[in-house]
Amino acid sequence: MNKTQFSLAGKAVLVTGAGKGIGRATALLLADLGASVLAVSRDPRDAASLISESAAMAGRLHFMEVDVRQQEQIDAALSFAETYFEALHGIVNNAAVCNTGKRIEELSDAEWDTTFDINLKGIFRICRAGLPVMRRSGGGSVINVSSVHALATARGHADYAASKGAVLALSRQLALDYAIDRIRVNALIVGSVDTRMSQPAFEAAGSAEALGLSFNLDAIPRVGTPQEIASVIAFLLSDASSFINGNGLIADGGLLAKLL
Repeated sequence: MNKTQFSLAGKAVLVTGAGKGIGRATALLLADLGASVLAVSRDPRDAASLISESAAMAGRLHFMEVDVRQQEQIDAALSFAETYFEALHGIVNNAAVCNTGKRIEELSDAEWDTTFDINLKGIFRICRAGLPVMRRSGGGSVINVSSVHALATARGHADYAASKGAVLALSRQLALDYAIDRIRVNALIVGSVDTRMSQPAFEAAGSAEALGLSFNLDAIPRVGTPQEIASVIAFLLSDASSFINGNGLIADGGLLAKLL
């Protein structure tokens, strides 16, 4: 086994939704593993804490304020990455929103459109601008963060489930279209993770345990940590995962294995 296949040293990666949760954990882990990381978030307040926490990482993490609904901001970020890093080898599309507990008749057009504009069209915009940069860099790996809701959902997630199912389908299509450019594209199907996005569902039910979930390491299914998901993303960005393409890789703490 060639240990260098697991290394991210010398790779340049863009991470969206990097201010909190999975995106933040991913940006910090990738920088710690030697990658040059452009962490983007629409909330400028995330910058100071991210940069402070990565201070010991030899300046490998950079922050830009980017809303994935704004093509001009995306283009500026990718221009920075190509100019400053001189390449782009990876994209992690993590930015997402979720309306919890609403049936479709309770969703407004604005809520539906916002979910799709961020969760799906944001990936479209990032990839439309970013994949040519990756092609010029010799290829790389794209990870689109999806959800178990793409495969088996729960009550009150119509817009979220539909958007995450579309992320899975889009990832497969992009893998087919860009293999010729040595660009791999995979969806990461994530289960319940202890992030700000999950809290409303836990609170509505009274606890995670009321939803059949646990924080105990010996339980199945259980709630994961952002760092656990970041580790899977790091693997998918590395050359060690070179045979994984056009896939929906599941990292769900056993959630889909249990018939509730």
